[in-house]
Amino acid sequence: MSHTVNSQAEFFFQQGLEHNTAGEYDLAIASFDQALEIQPDLCTAWNERGWSLFLLNTEEAAIEALANFNKVIEIQPDNFTAWHRRGQVQLERLNNLEESLFSFNKALEIKPEDFDAWWDLSFALYQLERYDEAFASYKKTLEIAPNAYGVREELSYMLLEMGRYDDSLIIYENLLKIDPNNYINWYEKGEVLENLERYDEALASYDKALELKPDAAAAWSLRGEVLEKLGNFEEALISHETALKCQIDREFAWYNWAKVLVRFGRVEDAIASCDKATTVLDNTFAAWENRSIILSELGRYTDAIASYKKVLEIKPDNADTFYNIACCYALQSDIQQAIESLQQAVSLSDETFLEAAKIDPDFDKIRNSEEFQTLIQQKTSR
Repeated sequence: MSHTVNSQAEFFFQQGLEHNTAGEYDLAIASFDQALEIQPDLCTAWNERGWSLFLLNTEEAAIEALANFNKVIEIQPDNFTAWHRRGQVQLERLNNLEESLFSFNKALEIKPEDFDAWWDLSFALYQLERYDEAFASYKKTLEIAPNAYGVREELSYMLLEMGRYDDSLIIYENLLKIDPNNYINWYEKGEVLENLERYDEALASYDKALELKPDAAAAWSLRGEVLEKLGNFEEALISHETALKCQIDREFAWYNWAKVLVRFGRVEDAIASCDKATTVLDNTFAAWENRSIILSELGRYTDAIASYKKVLEIKPDNADTFYNIACCYALQSDIQQAIESLQQAVSLSDETFLEAAKIDPDFDKIRNSEEFQTLIQQKTSR
C-alpha cells in the first residue's frame, strides 16, 4: 500500500490542523473529511479527525473518535498515535479504564520510552486502585522526565491515599521547593502531616496555604479539624465557619457546617443552619435532603420523615428519598409504613433497593417481621 500523500488531500489536512489549533473542531472535522474523500487511507487525517472529536468532549463524539483510531490501527497496526489516543478516549471520555490499559500498553510496545503514554498508563492504574502497579509506572515515568511536576503531584496524592505518608511527605516537600506558592500542595502536605499526627506542623502548613489563598475553603476546613485535635475548639469553630463563608452557595458546605455544629453539641444551631440553607441555596432539593440526613443522624426520625416529604415535593419520583423514608420508619419499628416506602422505592427504580435493605442495619428492627420477609421472598422468587 502506498503512503504517498496526495497534494490536494494534504491541503485539506493542513486546513484541518489550522481549524483544530483555533478550537474550531467542527470545521476541522469537515476539512479532514475532505482529505479522506480524496485519500481514504490517510492515517494522519483519521488520527487528527479522531482527536478533533475527542476535543468536542461529548460521549457521542468520543465513540466516533474511538472508531477513527480503530480505523488507523486497521491500516497501520503499529501506529503509536492511534493506540495512545485510543487509550486517552477510553480513559478520559468513556471511563473504560481496563480497556485503556490495553491501548497504552500497545502504544508503549511501539515507543517504550514515551513520557505521555507512561503517565497516562500510571493514571489509569491509579484510578483502578492498582496502587503498586501505578507506583511502579509513575517511577518509570519519572525516570524519563525526573522534573515532571504534574507527575510528582499525582504520585504524592496517590501515596497519601495509600497511607504511605512518609513517602508522600518527601515528594510534597520537593514539590514545594520547586513551587513554594502552590497553595494546594501546602494544604495537602498538611493532610499528610495530620495523618502522621504532627498536628502543629500540619497547622502551619494549612496557615501557609491560606496565606497564599485566603478563600481556600478546603484549607479552612482542614485547619478546623486539626485545631479540634489540638483541643483549640473555639478557634476550630471559627475556621469551620470561615470555610462555609468561602462557599456560601454550595450545598455541601452548609451540610459540613451542620455536621460541625452537631459535633460541637450545638444540635439546634445545626438544624437552624439546615433551615437557613433551604432558603438561601438555589439547589433546594439538596438543601432539604441534607437537612433530612442530619435529622435522621440525630435520631429525630419523625422530623426527618417530614423533611424528606419536602424533598418529595421537589422531586416526587426520587427513589432514594423513598428508601431513606423507609429507613426512618424501620428505625421506629413502623413496619407497614417502612414496607410501603420501600415498595415505592423499588417501583420507581429496581430491586437494587431491596438488595440494599437485606443488609442495611436500619431495617434490623423489622427484619424478622412476616411483612418484611414476605416482601423479600416475593421479589427474589421472580
